[in-house]
Amino acid sequence: MSRSTITLMVIAVSITAAAVYLPTLGADFVYDDIPQIVIDNYIHKAANLGEVLSFRVLQRDVLDHNRPIMLLSLMIDSMLWGHNPVGYHLSNLLLHVLCTALLLLLLLGIFSRLAGSGGRTTRPFLGALFGAMLFAVHPANTEAVCVVSFREDILVAFFTLIGLSLAQRFPTQRKLTTVLLGSGCALSMLAAVASKESGAVVPALLLIYWLVVRQRTHPREWITLIAVVFAVTVGFLAARFACEPGHSVIFTEKPVYPDGSFSKMLRIQPRIWAFQLGVLFRPDLLCADKTGYTIRNVSLTTALLVLAVTAIGTFVLARRNSAVGLGAAFYWLALLPVSNLTPIYRPMADRYLYFPMVGVCLAVGAIIWRLKIPQNRWMRTLLIMGAAAACSVLGVSTVQQTRVWQNERSLWETTVEKNPYSFTANNNLGLALFDDGEFDKAVEVFKQACNLSPGDADPWARLAITYDAMQMPNLAEEALRQAAARDQRYTDPALLVESLTWEPRLAKKLQTIADRTFKH
Repeated sequence: MSRSTITLMVIAVSITAAAVYLPTLGADFVYDDIPQIVIDNYIHKAANLGEVLSFRVLQRDVLDHNRPIMLLSLMIDSMLWGHNPVGYHLSNLLLHVLCTALLLLLLLGIFSRLAGSGGRTTRPFLGALFGAMLFAVHPANTEAVCVVSFREDILVAFFTLIGLSLAQRFPTQRKLTTVLLGSGCALSMLAAVASKESGAVVPALLLIYWLVVRQRTHPREWITLIAVVFAVTVGFLAARFACEPGHSVIFTEKPVYPDGSFSKMLRIQPRIWAFQLGVLFRPDLLCADKTGYTIRNVSLTTALLVLAVTAIGTFVLARRNSAVGLGAAFYWLALLPVSNLTPIYRPMADRYLYFPMVGVCLAVGAIIWRLKIPQNRWMRTLLIMGAAAACSVLGVSTVQQTRVWQNERSLWETTVEKNPYSFTANNNLGLALFDDGEFDKAVEVFKQACNLSPGDADPWARLAITYDAMQMPNLAEEALRQAAARDQRYTDPALLVESLTWEPRLAKKLQTIADRTFKH
């Protein structure tokens, strides 16, 4: 294949990836962007750059202290854009474009190498092009691309793809070039795990790539490379846990297993895995806050059946096409760190699928690559048009999803529609209604949040500022007393700002009520 053809393919997938996410450039900061970029000043202080670059930030009590590369990317945005959301969203868009282009080149390399090893094949570029296009437009990627603070999932994929791209050329006849490629690969994989803990699986991914694609060639060089990548990954993780701050004003509660125990989690996790597989085929299942209500229709029996059928189907396909097995291994390994084997704050989220989607697109591209395309010109045209139509439908769905993430109100209204029992969605929707001056609606939504989580103080405090804005001081003071009875921090709103729970503008309103309520 000529370089000009490859260049045109890269341009095509890049333009497609950028086009479906152009609406994000007009979006506000939403969800976790608000505490990290709007409330917290850490990324906006250039003096903190040194401790981020040296990884000393691992010891600090700041958001993403254990993800220094993620923090570094946000600090660069802050230097360029200040608090303007356009630039931050532009960075997310460009990173997604780069991931798509890197995936295309990786698939071309994998399919071409496997095709050259003697297996029967049709043109590898068709599979690579479709796989990359699928990644560019699939709606499962929208949460990671649309929310700035979820960029960490894009960064893991980005650096992993860079590392694997360098590994494709490793080793060479020249010792110096081999060392440079190996060093670049190791540094890329370190950057992946320093972006998010999901990068812990990169040594395993590199090992499987060597076994499947490189056919165990050059064992000495490859074993050395895998050992180095394993060492830097384990070294970072060891430092990350050793430097964990002993006390945190931000993370006041530790994550717990779903339903409270490891044994109960084992009965829930297969249902989550089955649901996540369903999301790949049904974008309407995407939701910003997933709870037990989300998987209410997925029984454990159904989940185990779905997983068994998926495993058998993958095994059958992988026996004929090793690249399918490589894609499946990539998917499940990338999903493993966010599969609740250790407690995490969000048991399931759409953004967790961004990194595993690389494996999905690799497997799908491999299937397309090995299809026996009919010689009939009309049949070939029909197949190509069908693939283009599928990508178009997914692209339209992605554009629609980007509109959901435009602002806090559209985000949480949509989330409440899909998951009416989400405490997070109701609590945040109430605040969006408050900001829009719709106080009566805000009160009703905050009351719903109070009912959904009776022990949580936050919706009571938000009720307090809403009642105060409605000129109902007695109800405002009573609501704040209810909040303080659940969490003493609400007697001193400055603590809420320090813990990144409340914006300063809202904390000032609450302070006025607190001065009246707790004046004695």
